[in-house]
Amino acid sequence: MLVETPAPFDLFDVKQHLIAMGASSAMNIFLRQEIDRMQKIIKLVRTTFKDILLAVEGTIIMSETLRDAVDNIFMARIPTVFKRGSWVSSSLGFWFTELNERHTQFYNWCFGSRPVVFWMSGFFNPQGFLTAMQRSC
Repeated sequence: MLVETPAPFDLFDVKQHLIAMGASSAMNIFLRQEIDRMQKIIKLVRTTFKDILLAVEGTIIMSETLRDAVDNIFMARIPTVFKRGSWVSSSLGFWFTELNERHTQFYNWCFGSRPVVFWMSGFFNPQGFLTAMQRSC
């Protein structure tokens, strides 16, 4: 799963692309906020997976948080540490697929162009999206 976890965003590149697209635009401010939240989750997931590998090797001590993560991953459930600050999903497989799809949506929007169609439930703050859309019109 670590190999399939998306790489963190390069926040310098994100900032440069948002400036080029008009950083003060309501939609670009919204995108930046979504990328910031996604960045935290990606880093958390990558760190947790790396720490699990180190704990299994015996390099670090298996903490209660890591033990919970291992138990939940074994049972195909979302680890408690992942649930904090992320979204609700029925299983770890669905949650992980959504992680990758959300990353793809934000990456393509930032480094490509604004999508014509948006995945509303793929946003952390759908209400913020609607507000940004209203301000952009």
